[in-house]
Amino acid sequence: MLASGLLIFAMGEVGFKFGQRKGFAADGKDPSWLLEASAFTLLALLAGFSFSMALGRYDARRATFLREANAIGMTYLRTQLLDAKTAAAMRADLRAYITERLAFARADAAPQQRAAAEARSEVIQSVMWGRAMRAARRDARSTMVPLFVSALNDAINLSTEEHAVLANHIPDVVIVWLLLIALIASWMMGYGFGKEGRHAPIFKAVFAVMVALVFGLVIDLDRPQRGIIRVNLAPMEKVQQRMNAAATPLRLR
Repeated sequence: MLASGLLIFAMGEVGFKFGQRKGFAADGKDPSWLLEASAFTLLALLAGFSFSMALGRYDARRATFLREANAIGMTYLRTQLLDAKTAAAMRADLRAYITERLAFARADAAPQQRAAAEARSEVIQSVMWGRAMRAARRDARSTMVPLFVSALNDAINLSTEEHAVLANHIPDVVIVWLLLIALIASWMMGYGFGKEGRHAPIFKAVFAVMVALVFGLVIDLDRPQRGIIRVNLAPMEKVQQRMNAAATPLRLR
């Protein structure tokens, strides 16, 4: 963000120097204002488009994470539909599983840690699915085991969906074009000030700061676990707390 702001400000200074040498047109007509207006209009449209894309992806991550937390919590509750031995083993698996899912969500800024957490999650998924299939085969006529299998299936499917939404970012070409248009707009603004003989460094600095803040906001929304704006992990953490509390024997005084 700082680098983009400095670069935009520098382009304004370059435009000012160029416009200062150019001076006013002899006939009083200078069509450069058309290009300047077009550049600022295009910058506003592209910034709005980029912000909308980033916000949509942020909302998708937040919604998917909430659904996965609810699915894991429902799966844990439905272990009561299984026989005692299978239920105890499945609850232990789910407690380990939710720990890995939280590690996966927290590690968005560290690809290696995220991949490791996902790999461990997949191993636990295989173990749980195997237990569920054995329970279903033992009692093929059961009407309760399929309810647990359905909840487990939803939890596993949502882990795949979460992986997809975490990997879904704004295309780099959009960010590059946004920066390019911002540089052109800054150059044209400096050029206009140069032709009028006004340096106006404060205006150019304010413009550079505003555009840099837009860049920072878009990128922060697009990568929600790396900057200031992050997906709230409280829903899954609360589910984990309930699961751990259920596993702790109640002590009566």
